Amino acid sequence: MKFSAIGFTAALAATASALPSMRRANNYAKATARVLMGNNGHIYIADYLPESKKFEVTLKEESIGDPSWMAFAPPNRLYAVDEFSSAIYYYELDLDNNTLEKKAGQNGSVGVVHLEFNKDKTRMIGSAYGNGTVDVWNIENGGLELVKTIKSDGSLGPNEARQAAPHPHQANLDPSGRYFAVNDLGTDSILVIDSKGDDYKKVGSVKVEPAGCGPRHGVFYPQGSDAATHYIVVCEITNQVLVYQVKYTTEGLSFSKTQTLSTYGDAFPPANATTAAAGEIQITPNNQDVYISNRLSGNETDSIAHFKVKKAKCGTTSLEFADTVSSGGLLPRMFSLSTDAETVFSANQDGELGLAALDIGANGKLTETPIATLAASIFGEAQFGPQFVLQIV
Repeated sequence: MKFSAIGFTAALAATASALPSMRRANNYAKATARVLMGNNGHIYIADYLPESKKFEVTLKEESIGDPSWMAFAPPNRLYAVDEFSSAIYYYELDLDNNTLEKKAGQNGSVGVVHLEFNKDKTRMIGSAYGNGTVDVWNIENGGLELVKTIKSDGSLGPNEARQAAPHPHQANLDPSGRYFAVNDLGTDSILVIDSKGDDYKKVGSVKVEPAGCGPRHGVFYPQGSDAATHYIVVCEITNQVLVYQVKYTTEGLSFSKTQTLSTYGDAFPPANATTAAAGEIQITPNNQDVYISNRLSGNETDSIAHFKVKKAKCGTTSLEFADTVSSGGLLPRMFSLSTDAETVFSANQDGELGLAALDIGANGKLTETPIATLAASIFGEAQFGPQFVLQIV
């Protein structure tokens, strides 16, 4: 059943109250990582205990619709999409008592698949894959108000099955805190949105090559700086990672491609190149390692590929394939890095392991064997494993 955000007044079902074993005391050790997850119909918190190398589920709540992407603003604001409707929901997440309460719901564009905050977390950008638009939300003081919708209107890519319409997939805030780069899978383009003066207007776009590659997710480089020098974007359709040199201009951002690589590496091609679809990309805070998830590969399990970042004397940055490991399951739509950048949390929608913690070892190499796991069965026999995973504390 689908719920409309507008007019929804019933209280959110509190299934955690029926699961006392999932409750914990208020005092959490500093070494405990609180990991947020979501799949169709549920929001979860699992505590990762590094010393004992295990996960413990501490919250399982019914959500409205499909929270395939969420955004957390400390200490307690949680925003979630419903990918199969036009709704965005705002929850209050009490991490001391492991409770979740719906505070607001509003309708925007249909099929939002990604949320990104501005620098001070007063605005939120929703990328609507289903509607071909980008929504700007006012979230000041716990509010949830749609203030603007921007149409992605570039020319479509050549893949008739996958690029029949614009499909904004992700908005990335650049290190300066001013510009958002929006990857549009349907139009093979990166849109640039300028937030100056709270205007949030489209100021340019760049066509991504090769045509038909389908840009999905990306990262700015370097992290922790005042400005970007490069943008690294993953193409879902062709399973490629592209490196662009970035320059700041009076009109916004300019992009110049410098490198194209396979997301699998030459020695590890997918068993089924027709279905293979690259997913997530992350870069470590020290800007030395990049990780990319590969899905629908046709292999026994899917994978996370590791690339080293190489800096040339001329100032350009490139990637070098290093190695690849199993994601622990199938369909790793998303993975994320722990806040200390020592662990990768891999969420698998299918397969035996729903969640796997992979240790980041020397030189950025991931461990072949997970150091902690959650079985897919924990997420329900009729449910997919988690689509979303993020350490929030």
